[in-house]
Amino acid sequence: MSVCRALIRHVALPVCLALSHAACSSAAEPGADAAASQGKATPAVAVAVAFVCLWWSEAQMEGLNPNAPPPKQTEVRITKWEYSDPIGVPHPDVVDIVVTLVNSGTQVLSNLEVEVASEWNEGSNRAAAKAVWSPSTVIQSFPSVSLGSAGRQILRVPVNLKAKMDSLAKLKKWPYELRATVTVRERGSAQPIAQTRAELPIRRGD
Repeated sequence: MSVCRALIRHVALPVCLALSHAACSSAAEPGADAAASQGKATPAVAVAVAFVCLWWSEAQMEGLNPNAPPPKQTEVRITKWEYSDPIGVPHPDVVDIVVTLVNSGTQVLSNLEVEVASEWNEGSNRAAAKAVWSPSTVIQSFPSVSLGSAGRQILRVPVNLKAKMDSLAKLKKWPYELRATVTVRERGSAQPIAQTRAELPIRRGD
């Protein structure tokens, strides 16, 4: 029996050492998970949306003849469309959705897709409170956008406000607000990495 116990101890020790070594070998090396996670980190992209249009400069407005106006050549940012002053308050036929993308990381990004969608808050000419939002519609996609390290890129999408107003006028309706939604994804992915929206109130004249 003593010989058997000795043999068991002699065999068991190397087996235990081997198992212990295998367990240590299969364990993750310190920092390996963090490195893998960092390698798959979501790109850091900041998105800003604004509405701009061409209008008359302040110098052009002085003594401007509305019956024979000069061309609009000054780009201005607007937060609302309002027909309260035919000269001093911008109410353009066409507005640009201006999208500013900023890479806030240090890696070059060359696999981005940017999607710009619009919605309209439409309602009766006399019942603005009952206006409802139309379904979201993609009006332009940018399938291949690149951003350098700490880089910036500006994208523009024109929207014809007058055409929308004219089409709704036939139904005695009005577009009370335009909403633009910008979504950024990695190419081929359905998961957004950034999304933002902006809204432009559209106020009818008296």
